[in-house]
Amino acid sequence: MGQFGEITLDSGDYWGAESATPMQLHGEYLHRIDPQGRIAIPARYREAFRGGIYLTKGFDPCVWAFSASEWEAHAAGYAAMSPNSRIGRILRRRVFGSTFDLELDRQGRVLLPQPLRQYAGLQDEVIIVGAGTWLELWDRGAWDRQIGEIEAATLDMPEPGDGVGA
Repeated sequence: MGQFGEITLDSGDYWGAESATPMQLHGEYLHRIDPQGRIAIPARYREAFRGGIYLTKGFDPCVWAFSASEWEAHAAGYAAMSPNSRIGRILRRRVFGSTFDLELDRQGRVLLPQPLRQYAGLQDEVIIVGAGTWLELWDRGAWDRQIGEIEAATLDMPEPGDGVGA
């Protein structure tokens, strides 16, 4: 196992060496918040959060969930921002002030702090979406609207051969 709870995948190369490759989080999962305010992390990803789970406000109206190692990488850029920069101070407050360092329980659930639930409008049904190196937790209605925006944006994408990005 890699450091900070990353899942190590066997690279399968000729020399038989292992390389620490962070698990890619993908897919879309419907879960419900229980009466105690907890939500289950999809079973296939629980191992990635064994070393802790960091919940924070996303830049969209959702909650981002990071493993310990991915949080360290994500937070490093903000931590390096100069306290002499107004924008740096604002971003640091936004990111670090809204982050909760939590643990999964034995059933793979995490307590959703009330400020994050309120920010993202999380009430009952939550869509958990893989975003590569983190998960996003969306209110079901907000996610349905987001999907509409994604699909509309996809229609506006250039076709191959249109000379864009060539």
